Amino acid sequence: MQEHLSAEKQLWSEEAWQAAVPEYKRILSLPFISELSSGELPEDKFIYYLEQDSLYLQEYSRVMALLSSRFDDPDTSRLFMSLAMENLDSEKALHNFWLSASGQCGRPAPSASPVCLLCSSHLWRQAVAEPMEVALASVLPCFLVYGKVGQAILGMAEHSLESNPYRKWILTYGDASFDEQTGKLVNLCDDAASKALPVMRRRMTDAFVTGVRLERMFWNSAYEKQTWII
Repeated sequence: MQEHLSAEKQLWSEEAWQAAVPEYKRILSLPFISELSSGELPEDKFIYYLEQDSLYLQEYSRVMALLSSRFDDPDTSRLFMSLAMENLDSEKALHNFWLSASGQCGRPAPSASPVCLLCSSHLWRQAVAEPMEVALASVLPCFLVYGKVGQAILGMAEHSLESNPYRKWILTYGDASFDEQTGKLVNLCDDAASKALPVMRRRMTDAFVTGVRLERMFWNSAYEKQTWII
């Protein structure tokens, strides 16, 4: 009986993260992440990633705007959109910094890769075809996983960031302010889950884990610089 009560008190975000830990560990072992951490990631792979991520963020921002309109409470809607735009603005600034430094700005925009298109299409499906609770869980990985990866890299005591060419990227996502904004989105998801039936909580968890898996696919595709084969 006591175990049952304890399980009921567990926050949805804790349950969801426990379910996603295997995928997160796979992310940390990706060549893209390990080489980003060591500073040995080839620049062309990083630029490819930034270009694809910029395309994805365009769709992500539109999805977030759509979801903000689905909240019944205006204050919650404003909070959701403000925290989304703050983080998206910082990410876009980071992209512009790197793309300008590499001379990529002003060049024709690349086409979305198969995995980029998959990620953005999945996000749109969740936003328009799933209940609000599930849609919220689907947008959370983009915040939570990046924050945890940034913090994990910062926590590697044996690795110095001073000479790492990707130091700015690592510090952006490992910063406490990014974690604080992510926490607000986590709280919105936990609040929605606290009012949901168990079956809906499970659907939220499934959506979250799928999102984490797609983050892994995105970084892996960037490392391989995947293109359309047909």
